Amino acid sequence: MAHDQCPSTVHGHSEHADVRARQDAAKIAAMAGGLSGLLAGPTSGGVVGRRVWRSIEDLADTPEFREHLEKEFPHGALEMQRAVEAGGESRRDFLKIMGGSLALAGVAAIPGCRRPDHKILPYSREVPEEIIPGKPLFYATSMTRPDGGAEGLLVETHEGRPTKIEGNPLHPINNGKASTWAIAGIMSLYDPDRLKYPEFVNPARGKVEATWDDFRAWAATHFKDFDAKQGEGLGFIVAKASSPSLEAAKAAVLSKWPKASWAWHAPLDTTAAIRGSVIAFGKPMREVLNLSKANAKVVVSLDRDFLYHETDELANARGFARTREVFTTSDEMSRLYVVESGFSVTGGQADHRLRLAPARVAAFAVELAKFVLPKLDSADAKALAAAINGVAVPGGADLDGEGKRFLEECAKDLLDAANRAKGIVLAGHGQPAEIHALCHAINAALGSAGNAVTYQPMTADEAAPGAEQFTALCEKAKSGAIKTLVVVNANPAYDAPGDCDFKAAWSKVGTTITLGIGPSETSAASTWSLNGAHFLECWGDSRATDGTIAPVQPMIAPLYDPPAGKAVLSDLEFLMLLAGKDLNARIDGYEIVRSNWKKTLGEAGFEGAWRRALHDGVLANSARKPEPAKIKGDDVGRAVAALKIGPAPTKDSLDVTFTVGHLHDGRFSNIAWLHELPEVGTRTVWDTPVLMSPKTAEELGVLPAAYSEKDPGAVYTKTKYPEARLAEVSIAGRQATLPCWILPGMADNTLLLVFGGGRSSSGKVGSGVGVNVFPLRSAAMVASGGRSASGAKLSRVPGSYMIASTQNHWTMESRTAIVRAVDLPAWKKFGDETQKVVDTFYNTTGELNFAERLGEKSHNPPILSLYVNPYNKSNSDATPGSTFDTGQQWAMTIDQSLCTGCGACTIACQAENNIPVVGKKETAKGREMTWIRVDRYFTGDINNPDSMHHQPVACVHCENAPCETVCPVNATVHGPEGLNYMTYNRCIGTRYCANNCPYKVRRYNFFEYGKLAFNGDYVGKEYLDGLGSVIPGQGVGPNGSPDHNRINVNFIPPRLRDKIAQIEQMQKNPNVTVRMRGVMEKCTYCVQRINHARIETKLKGLKNSKGEYAIPDGFFQSACQQACPTNAITFGDMRDEGSRVHATRRNARSYQLLGFLNTRPRTSHMVRVMNPNPALCDAARKDSWEHPFHHGGGHGHDDHGHGSHGDKTHSFQFDPSRRAEDRGYALSLNVLGGVRA
Repeated sequence: MAHDQCPSTVHGHSEHADVRARQDAAKIAAMAGGLSGLLAGPTSGGVVGRRVWRSIEDLADTPEFREHLEKEFPHGALEMQRAVEAGGESRRDFLKIMGGSLALAGVAAIPGCRRPDHKILPYSREVPEEIIPGKPLFYATSMTRPDGGAEGLLVETHEGRPTKIEGNPLHPINNGKASTWAIAGIMSLYDPDRLKYPEFVNPARGKVEATWDDFRAWAATHFKDFDAKQGEGLGFIVAKASSPSLEAAKAAVLSKWPKASWAWHAPLDTTAAIRGSVIAFGKPMREVLNLSKANAKVVVSLDRDFLYHETDELANARGFARTREVFTTSDEMSRLYVVESGFSVTGGQADHRLRLAPARVAAFAVELAKFVLPKLDSADAKALAAAINGVAVPGGADLDGEGKRFLEECAKDLLDAANRAKGIVLAGHGQPAEIHALCHAINAALGSAGNAVTYQPMTADEAAPGAEQFTALCEKAKSGAIKTLVVVNANPAYDAPGDCDFKAAWSKVGTTITLGIGPSETSAASTWSLNGAHFLECWGDSRATDGTIAPVQPMIAPLYDPPAGKAVLSDLEFLMLLAGKDLNARIDGYEIVRSNWKKTLGEAGFEGAWRRALHDGVLANSARKPEPAKIKGDDVGRAVAALKIGPAPTKDSLDVTFTVGHLHDGRFSNIAWLHELPEVGTRTVWDTPVLMSPKTAEELGVLPAAYSEKDPGAVYTKTKYPEARLAEVSIAGRQATLPCWILPGMADNTLLLVFGGGRSSSGKVGSGVGVNVFPLRSAAMVASGGRSASGAKLSRVPGSYMIASTQNHWTMESRTAIVRAVDLPAWKKFGDETQKVVDTFYNTTGELNFAERLGEKSHNPPILSLYVNPYNKSNSDATPGSTFDTGQQWAMTIDQSLCTGCGACTIACQAENNIPVVGKKETAKGREMTWIRVDRYFTGDINNPDSMHHQPVACVHCENAPCETVCPVNATVHGPEGLNYMTYNRCIGTRYCANNCPYKVRRYNFFEYGKLAFNGDYVGKEYLDGLGSVIPGQGVGPNGSPDHNRINVNFIPPRLRDKIAQIEQMQKNPNVTVRMRGVMEKCTYCVQRINHARIETKLKGLKNSKGEYAIPDGFFQSACQQACPTNAITFGDMRDEGSRVHATRRNARSYQLLGFLNTRPRTSHMVRVMNPNPALCDAARKDSWEHPFHHGGGHGHDDHGHGSHGDKTHSFQFDPSRRAEDRGYALSLNVLGGVRA
């Protein structure tokens, strides 16, 4: 047995073994009580005295699950491993597929069997003079958002082709940032499945390929019949977009055909918010948040995820982050209360959170108004209070006890004199219009209207009741009154309400015309399916929520423009074509936009304003001024008094809430980046399961397959992949069968359904992924703007369904101190203090800041290297004159107080660094390739967690890098500026570096992910695909759907598979290598950007005070930093005392992740600070304010040296099971009082 150097060992026996035995016994006893017995009590000092956990399995922490996490590969991850119980692939199965494909290998060489290649040239032989090969150019444009408003964008182009989308720094909404939808929009431009030419259903020959010339010739005759009737019998369904020119095009169409039917189509429109503003103000107004420390001290969110996936998500996240910034102990911060049904990004940022069913959120709002309004001095407030006093709110345990105390303390915070006019109440988009109106009235009564929240007027088209227009048009179609229906950039065949019976309406229309960028269920059933231009290929304009107008200008000519004949048209150009007199006339979006702008700006000075707008990406001084909004209290009172509030749901009568996911309304379903971006709460990918609380799943009998109370980890350890139970969800007679998955923190007896899945005509990426839940909605629900329903039923049906979740991937040891959070009182009291650490065993001394005192360094002996790092010549900070003390030294900090977990950093990194997607099954095996991941943790009870925490983790560029010492070929080495280099052409794929990395941030290309087509075809598919139905474990393709492939195409030899399409290659960043199979990769700190900035610095002659060429702070940004909407990521030269990264690294909240290992990471994290209401905190949490450094495990004091341990536990243990596996095993290192993650 190895030496135990801890003096707490008695007679050669470690007391830690007894401690672990008692802990395991306690866990087993807790599990015997069901899920309710799994509590995360105060066991560590990482997060306000609470243990953090990722999943039920992690919280139970059984020995089997720990073994599962510690394996190099998850259970069943190896392709050759037989997993009979789960129907996995065996070696025999592999040889069946491989043998069949090899037998066909010769076919690929037969002349004439290959389809002709169509080369795509980015520009002509005469290269434009402004293009310098290898140097990118940036152009400003904008994009209308699918939920209203717009984003200002900056597009990076290489040799005439767009490669990356970023935020426009000059646009007031973006300020240089961009949403995940905007960044991923580049993928839809280069989608190989997008529509390439028009198609026409010929009565005699069926569907045939056509041209735009064919359509124009046909249309010139067809639409003449409607001219004489002023458009009677003609219908339009057009995707709603915030664009002045598109609104003008609508006016032009209806001017030509005034009797035509028009419906703005936005299946996820904010109708309730619009109708609520009409009740409150008498006209439609848009609520615009203006969050800052000066005007927002208390924010109450009623089921509103205002930080994510809503119109102003970027501006809201940026403003809210400013209210949460804490750099000194004198800084104040806002307080956030969240009442919600699911567990949203905004809920994860809450200081206090209450889970309520959707109908009960409305009840909470009414009770809050009853408490707040009578206590205000305003006569209007008292009158409104009297009007709603009689509103009946059915009682329930959810609003008694804890719920009542939450409501009262929340109300008192709003009423506090210090917070007056600085507190706001926000209603979620799924709440009834009456609740929106009530929140407007509360904000006005509090004096916050015009400060923390302002109101912008809406145009008639922005406020148009699209759902009512759509329903009316459907009824006309069913009656046979619509002869020709034109659908523009919409997909009603997929997203129409279930009781609209759109299919029947569509069948009654004689001629249907659809314009779209990608394939859709609607275009597949159309008489004419027209391929449209992408927003990066056309001219247009957009209007942001604050009224700012921005141009949409093309970055590239339409990729599928015909070499001769009429060009591909955008939605704007197509509508103006139909509105014109000559359907064969030339249509130019450039002139259309200019003409519309001239009507607003006038002729004088127009050319200068136009050129400036194209350069800046915004039209100067176009933002609208907020309007003072007078509340119509009587109307609000009458509306709320008439509101019917339902009772709390039960397991026999469930509440259902619908939410927006990464795919929005399904329009982004063929973008693989968004499929592989984990959903915030569940960390699931490539799916849209129905979500519910663990307690509800247990009561309904739909907990994951293999789950048991005694062994929750069996979900991962007993099956090849996690399997969900299938169930039928029924709402008022409308049914759908979905896989069931759990989300801790959801309201009990509530189901959460995610939009965007279940597309049948999307493309090879998205078709068949997830389940379509749009048909579960009723037309009345959509017309009212509601996103919830009551009285739903859920019944289990036979079968199971594979779920891919990343929540347990890349688990790091010592999770008790990896993510760290404290409350504001503790920070204020101890933030300026430091702790001197003396280790008597190793005879070392040191000083710890506030953040490091929360972790292992405060009580574990230092780990010192036997070797001196030649770059810093020291075991601590770089010795003066050493390499790391000269030149520029790059570093990064991530502020966990500001990070919301939105994932923008992940998508931006993929776009910048050519990171491939791997698909559902590969992700389930833990093979996702993302360089920067966002780990999600909970604290508290499994059913009702106290909080959610997010922590981005990428390669931290350790100065003492464990990966470098084990690479046999020096493929990973350190550079003089602190970067850990990865030399791809030297890597031989041993994966030693990944095994030795404590941060689990290195990614291995098991297959040709970056060079072969995702879910593509292969030689012999017609013979081999059928094997998927007979070989266990097959049946679906890489995306988890059988729609295009039914076998694992990775089994097919690479030379027989389709290569990545040329159009997809155009998106690749030429400054970053596309990696191949067998190569390791990881975050590079965007070294290509550093090198580009270094060259630019020398060209511009920029020198520092010492006369040396140096990149100034802020001269460039890493991709993740550039995308982060809250500025949580800071990157720069840590030796520059004037740089922001220098300041954040020296801040008392900064700590090194796993710093006790002496890896000396260049990326540091900052402790999250929360601002709870003392009245809502229990004694244990308040105790953490006085003793924030108590680490559990029996330590009797907070500040202590390393020479003794108050509870006789120690830093090392001997694990016999590991010795049995590895004869070279000596001992294991414990952290935080023996709690092993």
